[in-house]
Amino acid sequence: MRPIHNTGIILLVFGVVVGLAIQCQAKEIDIVLQVEPELDLDGTERIYLGPIMVEPRAEQASQGLDRIASREFERYLRRLLRRETRLDVLDPIVDLVVPTKDPLQLLEISPFWNDIGEETGADYIVAAAIDVDIRDRAGYETEEYVSPQDGKTYFRQVLTEETGFEYDILVTIFNGQTGEVVHSEQISDFQEQSERKLEIYTDMFDDLYSLENRLLGIFVPRYIRAKRYLFK
Repeated sequence: MRPIHNTGIILLVFGVVVGLAIQCQAKEIDIVLQVEPELDLDGTERIYLGPIMVEPRAEQASQGLDRIASREFERYLRRLLRRETRLDVLDPIVDLVVPTKDPLQLLEISPFWNDIGEETGADYIVAAAIDVDIRDRAGYETEEYVSPQDGKTYFRQVLTEETGFEYDILVTIFNGQTGEVVHSEQISDFQEQSERKLEIYTDMFDDLYSLENRLLGIFVPRYIRAKRYLFK
């Protein structure tokens, strides 16, 4: 029996693999994926917004900023839902009496939410507790960079500055008929501002695309772009 030369077989297999690799070229494409909303809605539900409360804290100046932020957030959310959805966003109740100033305690009082649902006919009630801080700080961060002289990677200290509003928002959705919680979500975001604009509290939530995307994702489908590869 003649001996089998393994070297020849290996070379043959290698040649086939290389030939297939040359023929199979990857093409990168962008696709759009639909992400279903957190709530199962048909788009015609009646939505009541409020109350938008503030997280309790000791500093008087911060309390004032939080109260302004709560009013701005309610206006922002009302405009957002009316612009981007077909939901029926109801008008606020005049002189609504809130039984406690503690947002976490209020979440547990189901009769309060049930009463709002009965008075307004809302299918869902959207409440929120908001905490906002002014961030104005500078520091050094380590970053990599490639030297144009020798092509090597080095590390260097870079001065970074952050000035703006930092938000922490707890959004809670209640069933208008039962007063029960159907969805709760914690959302954090940061809006960069110049130091001069830190005293301007209008449009505090404009251009916060991450916040907008998270809020809309509760009520309506979202569409995101992703990359995929086709082999041919």
